[in-house]
Amino acid sequence: MLGQQGPANPESALRILVVDDYPDTCETTATLLNLRGHVAHTALTGQEAIREVAEFAPDLVLLDIAMPGMNGIEVAQAIRGTEGIREPAIAAMSGYTSLVHKRRCASAGFDYYLQKPVDTIAIDQLLWFEGNAVRERFHTLMQDDVAMTCELTRSQLEFAGLMLDVASTSNNGTTRKACVEKVQRMLQRMTTYLTSEAGLLPSHLSPLKTSLRKLESRLSAVKKLSALKP
Repeated sequence: MLGQQGPANPESALRILVVDDYPDTCETTATLLNLRGHVAHTALTGQEAIREVAEFAPDLVLLDIAMPGMNGIEVAQAIRGTEGIREPAIAAMSGYTSLVHKRRCASAGFDYYLQKPVDTIAIDQLLWFEGNAVRERFHTLMQDDVAMTCELTRSQLEFAGLMLDVASTSNNGTTRKACVEKVQRMLQRMTTYLTSEAGLLPSHLSPLKTSLRKLESRLSAVKKLSALKP
């Protein structure tokens, strides 16, 4: 897997920050990303991650949740609360499976939620969503990993639904607005992915498109509700 080529066009390369308290995990993931043609930096602590976000200005942060000291949720909240920086997309990398925990991540400002152990296919899918830089390679991968691809897509739609839960219950206008914008962005990317890139059979596409339509309907309802709130 590590030998595969990354984006052919350097302009499509992403700046990615990998945050994990295990040095081996950081280095392995960063090496994978560099070999994909992206520019990857690493951070081993929450404080180091916050400094890197300000100095490196990443497009994407892969952020471990269960870190000693400052955990991933606290790091995400700190990043979202920092003024004057270029806000990156943030993907949680977590071993927790409960909806309560995922909802906490949605409230903290995460854009994606990846279940540990994170497979390289999950990383490639995330790169597709953020940069559209690995289309041909990801299309080839999907022919061999359809089940995993469908599950990754389903899990991100579920996470988007949790963001709408936060938007519909929060009394904070800024939080509501941020969640709605993240879900709108997710819907746009998922629609493009399912209609032009997936290459999946109708039996695979049908339940995903149904989930997408339900999410679109919920988003519309939440936007109307948010407009009524002060």
